[in-house]
Amino acid sequence: MTAEPPAAAAAERWRAHVRRTEVPQAVLDAAPEPAFTLEPERFRWKPEQDATQPVRPSRRRALEALPEGGSVLDIGVGGGASSLGLVPKPGLIIGVDPLEGMLASFRESAEAAGVAVETVLGNWPDAADEVAAADVAVCHHVIYRVERIEEFLTALTGHARRRVVVEVSQHSPLVALNPLMARFHGLDRPDWAVPDTLQAVLAELGIAAEREDIVLPAQVQEVTPQMVAFARRRLYVGPERDPEIEEFLRTRQPQDHRVAAIWWAGRA
Repeated sequence: MTAEPPAAAAAERWRAHVRRTEVPQAVLDAAPEPAFTLEPERFRWKPEQDATQPVRPSRRRALEALPEGGSVLDIGVGGGASSLGLVPKPGLIIGVDPLEGMLASFRESAEAAGVAVETVLGNWPDAADEVAAADVAVCHHVIYRVERIEEFLTALTGHARRRVVVEVSQHSPLVALNPLMARFHGLDRPDWAVPDTLQAVLAELGIAAEREDIVLPAQVQEVTPQMVAFARRRLYVGPERDPEIEEFLRTRQPQDHRVAAIWWAGRA
């Protein structure tokens, strides 16, 4: 196991946590299905569903800094939930994502929402030189696997004229599947306090950030074959494990979901 870095080295602590959650290459090589990628249809923007959810602090903090008709940069745009939720206030949304399928979904949803968009295919911060600055930059649930965290945050700050707003969960993604990762692969994937560590990294970079948390109530979801298959691909096992996965999903207790909005002034 990787030794814990000194308490003062927040960025190194971040990298250590990221590495502990990586899946060993041997597990990836033995997987009967291709390594998973995020699935565009699953992450498509659903405004009717969004309307039933509480307004998150991340949206309020972005809206209060965004001028009427201003521009938004959305890093890891996915289906566009983080930026399309700001409509009708923005005049332009710039979406950056490494998956063309996500960008296509985002463009379709943006057209339906009546907002102009530009899209850039690539990973952040590698694509930063191709992207113009915006009034507000948003980045929701993207940074959990980012090892170059200082470069990522610095480029984000340098592309926002008014404010950067990041939203993260209290726990890293797929932590709920950790018991099955241990059962199937013998992997110990410890949990970590994502927003606390992120705040420490920002402080280390000399960035004064603010934070607001919200607890979203637990949601009971029907366990469908699609949900089982989604989990199976993320567990790198074959369909013969489906009964175990289904039983695990049916019997686990729903948990409240704590998310944090962290925001700071841009420097573009």
